[in-house]
Amino acid sequence: MTEKDLYVLLEQIRSIILNKPADKEQEEKTQVALELLGDFSKAFHEMVVRLEKREKELKDEAEKNKRFNTLLVSIMNSLKEWVVVTEEETGEVLFTNELAKKRFFDFQKGQYACGGECPLMSRLKSYAGLEHELRYEFKCFRNRIFQAKSYSLLWEDKKAVVHLITDITYQRENEAFLEVMAYKDELTGLDNRRSCLRTIDAYIQKEIPFTLCMIDLDGLKSINDRFGHLSGDEYIKLASEALKETAGDTDFTCRFGGDEFVVLFPDCDEQTAKRKLAMIDRKISGSKKGYPMSVSYGTVYVVKGTHMSPKAALDMADEEMYRFKRHRKEKKNPEAGNRI
Repeated sequence: MTEKDLYVLLEQIRSIILNKPADKEQEEKTQVALELLGDFSKAFHEMVVRLEKREKELKDEAEKNKRFNTLLVSIMNSLKEWVVVTEEETGEVLFTNELAKKRFFDFQKGQYACGGECPLMSRLKSYAGLEHELRYEFKCFRNRIFQAKSYSLLWEDKKAVVHLITDITYQRENEAFLEVMAYKDELTGLDNRRSCLRTIDAYIQKEIPFTLCMIDLDGLKSINDRFGHLSGDEYIKLASEALKETAGDTDFTCRFGGDEFVVLFPDCDEQTAKRKLAMIDRKISGSKKGYPMSVSYGTVYVVKGTHMSPKAALDMADEEMYRFKRHRKEKKNPEAGNRI
């Protein structure tokens, strides 16, 4: 409908309202006006239908968005990570999921109380203009360790930063524990073979002179066979305690495996080391356990600047240890020496 048609229609309506007498020309105009009015009514009806359809579409879209937002919030609340959204310019907290709210929100005051008192929240509020995703770990003053991932986005038409935060304190503690246990003997608590080889190599690389002592528990197999493995374990633990008590702060003691132990005495000559080992032997031999106990040992002095490998040093001490064991058996029973 053009502007001219609309003008004609309005004039005819005006004439009908004023009840002016109609002539032939007027009747023709009235007929045109009625036709135009019909077109107008039809166009108006179509417009109303379109508006109602659009209104329904908008309602459906709003309901869909509402369901989507509800689902999104539900998903974020089910996450194991904390979700914190901060406004980029002011650092204001725009949203947190339930886990983060429990950590950061003061329900008594009805506000986010963290800030100066919480270094993690202070750091979250400080990020602005992130061009790329940022990943980092944060350790707070309570020795909690957090892993965070932060990136920029638009949040309700505001430039914001979303932070996904995970408390990894237990994970890091567990990793540290496993790292320690990888170098510890479970039965005695001493360092194990892996730790021993690494320590010997470190001494050689750092050119620290030391005496390496290989120690073997005499008769452990016989005790296991006659009295049981619990008695054998008791024997091993008793020997390990004797080694710990004799070792100084800078000495290194480990259970090398089975019935073998290794002790490293840094900056200590062989004679001094052998006196310490003899004292350990006397202490173990004097224990009243219902079965004989003693240790055989061999030593090798590794000089500063040697190019000897850890295996070579161990082999030399091991060889001397077996000479010591053979000699002891020959003294107790001359005939037994021929059978070793």
